Amino acid sequence: MSRTSLRAKLQLTEEERSQLEQMSRARKAPLREIHRSQILLHYAQGRSIMEISSLLKIGRPAIYKCVDKALAAGVETALKDKYHKAKEPSITEEAKNYVINLACTKPTEHGYASEIWSLSSLARHARKHGVAVGHTCLENAAKATIQRILKSQVLQPHKVRYYLEKRDPQFEPKMREILTVYKEIAPRPTGRQSRHRISG
Repeated sequence: MSRTSLRAKLQLTEEERSQLEQMSRARKAPLREIHRSQILLHYAQGRSIMEISSLLKIGRPAIYKCVDKALAAGVETALKDKYHKAKEPSITEEAKNYVINLACTKPTEHGYASEIWSLSSLARHARKHGVAVGHTCLENAAKATIQRILKSQVLQPHKVRYYLEKRDPQFEPKMREILTVYKEIAPRPTGRQSRHRISG
């Protein structure tokens, strides 16, 4: 018994048939959806998988898959690709500790010019050097991954800002002004103290 004979006939509503016919003639639709609509139309008309394969020059495995999806879940499902979000590799506790310890250091300790880490620079360093010390799960670690690791900690080392970064560009003029005012209000030495210093 052939595989085709085991499959049920595909019953299309008028709306589904119209949708498939429009899709099969569409010029701007994805080619895979055009092919699937053609497959379903031919199958609904009673043609065998082998006939459809010969007519459309499409391999039988792709036709089987399309027809089976339509029979199991409907025409709409058969036309569209199901989106599968790429699964992010699991980050080990050791790798998380590596990232946290790295964030507690200064970039200058690793040969960088910057005084503080950004999430992007942490991610780049973790990808480049984490694998070398055995943390292969960090090979494709993105900025968002690093951010999640650091956010899970009570301390937020990546948010520390050193005084050099916050330094007021007007620091020197302001300091001179403060010293001038201080000199003006500072108690002047008495005459006796002055004479003592002069005579000394």
